[in-house]
Amino acid sequence: MKTNNLPAPTLRVARLVALLAAALSLPACRDQEKESLPDPCKGQKANPLTLTFTEAFGTPTPDTAYNDQPMAFAAPGAPYTSYQWLIGPVDERTGRRIGVSFDDQTLGSIPVRLIATRPPNLACFPKDDGVDTLTKMLTLVPWRDPRAPIYGKFQGANLDAPADTFSVRIYSGPDWQHSSAMTNYLVGIPKGCRTPYDRIGLTWRGIVATSGGCSSVPVYKGYLTTRDSIRLEYRAQVSPTIIDRVFVGKRVR
Repeated sequence: MKTNNLPAPTLRVARLVALLAAALSLPACRDQEKESLPDPCKGQKANPLTLTFTEAFGTPTPDTAYNDQPMAFAAPGAPYTSYQWLIGPVDERTGRRIGVSFDDQTLGSIPVRLIATRPPNLACFPKDDGVDTLTKMLTLVPWRDPRAPIYGKFQGANLDAPADTFSVRIYSGPDWQHSSAMTNYLVGIPKGCRTPYDRIGLTWRGIVATSGGCSSVPVYKGYLTTRDSIRLEYRAQVSPTIIDRVFVGKRVR
């Protein structure tokens, strides 16, 4: 703003107006600086506690499992420093990771309560006492319940050959040695094999297969990554060596 040609009183008024405008702009600048700084509490939760259920063979499951098997319950690590588990009405344990076995008579919904302590986060939550509690329900179903989601037909491919698709099926059928009994089978591993694995370990969401198939190499870890997606880690004979492969597939039946 040019002021050199203005009368002296007008010039003084113009200067006062400019100074006042500059003074009023300072708080706005400070507010803009504050807004541009990252919020250290953004994304943090007042109670960040989680817990996981894992069936036999290392099979993760969100809320349902077969009974009559060993399971692992796990809590997160740092910043938590102590843990108390209450399983059902009476069973109490301590430790970040615990092993639990349910007998074949235990069925239905089991409340699993975890109480964990950590240093309080008073900067973000002034009333935080550092004690977090979480309760999840674990539903136990009878061993070999045919409704297990691990049963089904899955279409997919090995990770090292994603365009070379094939299908894998997990099912229950008559035992080839004892026709009056039922047993579990896995067929389709490796690609093109129509001879089923017949020594199967099965959980609600997981599977291992130790014998059978076409190459007598095991499926040593298989589990559902979602309700309709499967991952099978197995060993395959690729002459003259045995290599590790991973099949991933989507449910088609």
